[in-house]
Amino acid sequence: MNNLIKSIAIGVVTSMISFSAFADEKPYQVVDGAISANAVEGWKTYNGGGCGACHGKGGIGAVGPNLGQSVTQKLSKDEFVNIVANGKSGTMMRPHKTNKRVMDNMDNLYAYLLARGDDVLGPGNLIKMPLGK
Repeated sequence: MNNLIKSIAIGVVTSMISFSAFADEKPYQVVDGAISANAVEGWKTYNGGGCGACHGKGGIGAVGPNLGQSVTQKLSKDEFVNIVANGKSGTMMRPHKTNKRVMDNMDNLYAYLLARGDDVLGPGNLIKMPLGK
């Protein structure tokens, strides 16, 4: 009986450690000093989708809030997706649900902004300076 209890306890602890490691995974990666392709696509979407007009270069904030801080400190991914898709009532944030580029690259956009909020990337041109601050 003791061996059974030990086996169950080990299995529970292993599962908790595995879940914890998975929960800490980021949607972007930094490999050999370069950011992952999905974050680069998010950067392209941010710049091509007109986000910077309100949220500033690299999402640092302007008329609209700092998006890096928003996704790391205030909003869940689901809340972020909802606001981008449907806009935010009472603000200048308009819906982008008809913007195919933005909607098709929502995960990439989120990965880019999360990397910005985590201070992994600077607001500059990622192609010229992958990890520039």
